[in-house]
Formats: sequence, C-alpha cells, structure tokens
Amino acid sequence: MKHKILLATNASEEFDNLLKDLSNLLNETHKKYISAFSPKNFQSKRLVAANAGVSNGFASLDHLVSDFDRDLALKKIAADRSMDFEWIHESLDDERLSSLSTVSDLLILEQGAFLDGDVSIFEEILRAVKCPILLLPKDWEIENLVVFHDGSMDSVKMVKYFINLFNSALRDLPLTVLISDPKGDYDIEREKVFIDYLKLFFTNIGIQQIQGHLMDNLTQSIVYNSSKPFLMLGVEDNGVSSQNILESPTFLFKG
Repeated sequence: MKHKILLATNASEEFDNLLKDLSNLLNETHKKYISAFSPKNFQSKRLVAANAGVSNGFASLDHLVSDFDRDLALKKIAADRSMDFEWIHESLDDERLSSLSTVSDLLILEQGAFLDGDVSIFEEILRAVKCPILLLPKDWEIENLVVFHDGSMDSVKMVKYFINLFNSALRDLPLTVLISDPKGDYDIEREKVFIDYLKLFFTNIGIQQIQGHLMDNLTQSIVYNSSKPFLMLGVEDNGVSSQNILESPTFLFKG
C-alpha cells in the first residue's frame, strides 16, 4: 500500500527528526511518497495583490546550486527512512495547492514553519486543500485520543481515514469521544451506532458530553485524560483558525 503525502515544512536542521516523527506516527505498513514545500513559497492572495507588478528577477547560479545540494541531502534523509521524497520549488497558489491535494492522502503542516511568517497563510492553505490535514507541533507526545462526533457521516469517515493513515499502535491509547447534547431519539441512535463502530478498533473508550462551541471545550482539561492528546476534528464549522491552533497533534478532516 502507498500513501501520497504533502508536507509543509521549512526543512530545518531538524528535518531528520521530523521524518522520524512521521515514521512513528503514520501507518507503518504503507510506503510514503512525500512532496514537500515551504509555507514561505505559498503565494498568499493578499500578498500577491500587495506586490503586484514587483519583479524578483532571476535566480543566481549559486542559489540554484545550493537548492540542488539541499535536494540531494533531503532525499537521502528520506531514503534512509524508506520514504520517497521530492521538493516543490515552484511557487504555489491556492489553485495549484488545491490540485495537488486532490491526489494526496494527507497534508501535514509543520506548525513551527508558520511561526516566523504570516499565520494568515495557514488559513488560506486550510481553505484550499481537499484532503485531510495533520497539524504537527514540535516536541509532541501522545497519551490519549480525542474525537469529536458532530452527528454527521463525516465523523465516521474521519475515523476511517485515521485508521488507514496512522500507526495502528495509537488505537491502544484511551479514546475520549466528545458529543453534543442530543436533540432527539435520532441523534441518540446515531451516537450509539458511532460508538459501536469505534469499539471494533478501540478498546478503551470514554464519552464526554460538551456544551457550547467545540473550540471552547477543547481548551478545558475536562475533555482530556492527559495534557497530551491527539485530536480528531472536522474542519467545517468548528472554528479552527490560526488564532486557536492547539499545541497537540490535530487531525482535521475535510469531507
């Protein structure tokens, strides 16, 4: 089996550690084909409009040689971890990124790559891509899983993608299911069916009913069995933005 992965990263000196993290986090049975790009190379619509008519000139030969050497070094690091790797040099706008994401299984956003730049780019990328997204902070640890069930079929699809994409050992961790207050018998039935499905793959399941907005609840320790959760959320209508990125690995599903 194979997974096609987009990776937004600055490819710093800790790139080997990043790929080590991905090896530990992603499905161990699938070959990874990684296409990486720098968020600094993403053409924000706002910045393009502001810089209209400004020319950057031609790249110098020294710059091209430096890029070539870096490409070889990154490919070797990836090959040592049995990953196929390419670096996307050309600038990406939302249309190009959207096209690439239609044939990708996952987009991984290295959160540290956005700290020094315009964080609004994060929201543009979030809107543009068509595949699931993993937000990956630095120095992450996982002690439990948290999934939000919004009552839609997308919640089931999200779990199916998680099972396919991520290391099977994660399923041994405690899983907390967040559910909203049911409005009737049909909501209760959907929640029961969802929990029964989860029991096929997870052995330690707890249920937490939440009130109000999802993102407000995620800042409360009551929904965690620990301070080191792996979050599974839907993107639509959940208020995920550059202003409330959590310092936990977060799987965002786009149905």
